[in-house]
Amino acid sequence: MSGFVSFISRLVQSATAHNTINIPTVPVTFQRSPGVPTGNDRGIANMDFRVTSLGFVLQTGRTPADGRIDVRLIGGRATLQLLHNGNPVAEYDVRARTAALEPDNTINGIQRRLRMLGYQLGHDSATQDGITNDITKLTDRAIQDFQIDQKIAFDGKVNADTTTKINDAVDALP
Repeated sequence: MSGFVSFISRLVQSATAHNTINIPTVPVTFQRSPGVPTGNDRGIANMDFRVTSLGFVLQTGRTPADGRIDVRLIGGRATLQLLHNGNPVAEYDVRARTAALEPDNTINGIQRRLRMLGYQLGHDSATQDGITNDITKLTDRAIQDFQIDQKIAFDGKVNADTTTKINDAVDALP
């Protein structure tokens, strides 16, 4: 996920005084396990959700079979709430990241990619995303979980094969 996030507003050619606003989206997928190819039964379906931004409700609905929600962002961020009986039970701050990824030969770079793939790194760090530049227990576990999911040697070491598989998986993200 890189590039410039912008908002475009234009008058639709066939419209009679109606504007169309293109709002960027970020895909968020709820799965029972990260690193599993799409199209299987790992997605968490039928969770009620609400997306808000700047005090407005942008979306409501239920997660589909694959667990994916395309979260609309206004101003580069939104809040995704999972609901039970209409009340929030979990809340996620969703932001568009426009900065380039850290190099894949750095701890931060591997952590960022694992995080993008849905592996849990905890909430350490100033931004509470688990990207600490240290091999923590959670980072070590995420590396091993990724290796197991990819059916490659799971020794917790990020060798060339693991790095290639991580980059391939990130490149395949929507």
